[in-house]
Amino acid sequence: MTDATVKPATFYGWKVLSVTAVMYFAMTGLLLYSFPVFLPFLCDAFGWSRAAVSWANSLAMVVAGIASPLAGLCIAKYGARLVIVIGAILSILCFVFVSFHTRLWELYFAYGALLGTGCCFCGMIAMTTIANNWFVKRRSLALSILLTAGGLGGLVMVSFIMALINRFGWRHAYLVIAGFVLVLLVILPALLVKNKPEDVGQIPDGVYNQDKKAAEPSARILYTTPVDFTAAEAVRTPAFWFLTIFGTCYLVGLQGFMLHQVAFLRDIKVSDAMAAAAYSTFVGISAVGRLGLGFLGLKYSIRHLAVIATILMISGLTLFLWADTLPMVFICNCMVGIGMGATYVAFMSILPLYFGKTHYPKIIGYSMPFLTIIGALGSPATGWIRDVTGSYMLAWKLAILVLIIGLISILLARAPIHPSLKKDPAAVIAA
Repeated sequence: MTDATVKPATFYGWKVLSVTAVMYFAMTGLLLYSFPVFLPFLCDAFGWSRAAVSWANSLAMVVAGIASPLAGLCIAKYGARLVIVIGAILSILCFVFVSFHTRLWELYFAYGALLGTGCCFCGMIAMTTIANNWFVKRRSLALSILLTAGGLGGLVMVSFIMALINRFGWRHAYLVIAGFVLVLLVILPALLVKNKPEDVGQIPDGVYNQDKKAAEPSARILYTTPVDFTAAEAVRTPAFWFLTIFGTCYLVGLQGFMLHQVAFLRDIKVSDAMAAAAYSTFVGISAVGRLGLGFLGLKYSIRHLAVIATILMISGLTLFLWADTLPMVFICNCMVGIGMGATYVAFMSILPLYFGKTHYPKIIGYSMPFLTIIGALGSPATGWIRDVTGSYMLAWKLAILVLIIGLISILLARAPIHPSLKKDPAAVIAA
């Protein structure tokens, strides 16, 4: 039974969020961002081409997208904690297997079947489900903290993994990473993570007086569905598809910009050191957008903030077309980076606001295949345009066009009315 007299300081959700942030930090750094570090060493060791080795990562992305609906169903049925542990174990098996592999098909199997499924199960869907279960009023802040930790994981762990390879060799580095995954993504959640506050006799956000909700200013400004949608009900709403298009355009529009920026800067005669510094600024400044939206989302409409963030990205990319000096490049990177970070948190926040948290893992599981599989096309398409035309200009213009389509989609993504409330639409405040 929930004790209404419990003080906010005893709320277990902040501990769960802290642990989950550490887990997401490890997941992104060790699982998602490790492959590019190993790629040249695998090519040198076996004489394989970079294109051939790169297919392993592409297979992992495709499998992760295909497995997303299954991950959502498992999370809804068995809880996020168990699914995270299963995904982490699959990832550990991948790294152990790859540390001994000698054939290309073995690399494809390990990354495609094991790591692709593992990342899907212990990744964003499960982690954000935990945050959504524990926080309602402060959901945007909780998600921003979680997703910022993921960005920092990619920033920090790349150098750590490179140091491991240089010190122990790539085969032993894989085994060391497997050990870290065991500690941080298997043992840690098993000991400290609870799926929802009801498991420890609490409620979301700690003690929260529902009777005063309507009187609070934030409750009048911020929309949340009064009735949770099932996954079947959600996919039948225009809002679900507009949000899916929005998220897909976000990934397609930015994938090429992110992964080819250093190459572009070298094309315009920027030094390697300055190109790396510009890209690091882009990655690091996204944390400002992620955290900023978390705080602003406590007071302002998430959808309106998503519109502003998307306009900021479009403006930054448009200026990038004329960026021929380093100061201009850094200004553009700051604009796009802040917009990117804010948009990421906004997308993850809108889904539970519009459709509720009860069936959130299933709902986002149905959306993720579009985002992951189609979004993965952004980078190779950008590279193909550069190879054919000798310039990235057309790719940047197409990225701007794609983001404009995303902007139109989020403008059209009005909050859906649950079928049970359609007889009384006045009961719903439009977002």
